[in-house]
Amino acid sequence: MRNTKFSTATNAIEAFGATAHSAIDAYRTGGERLGELAGQRWTRAFRQASPKLTEETRKNATHARKVIGGYYSRGIDLSARGAGTAVDTLVKVTGSALQRAKA
Repeated sequence: MRNTKFSTATNAIEAFGATAHSAIDAYRTGGERLGELAGQRWTRAFRQASPKLTEETRKNATHARKVIGGYYSRGIDLSARGAGTAVDTLVKVTGSALQRAKA
């Protein structure tokens, strides 16, 4: 009976890890899509405003978009990787604690 309880707990921990990773993947995908939509919106707005802007302003706006887009993409990637590492660590530590309790 005791081993059954530990097996159930181990399965629950593994299921938590898999579910959390699925949520992290969904976050990453959603963040990437949101970035793409924002980029498309920026492109449309820039095309409309471009004739009214000076060459220097267009150049600065284009550069700003690249910089901000890069920070956004890196932020999504970094936060998703960090969350994945946190989940992996939590699952590993919880599994180890469970094994110690079982022993």
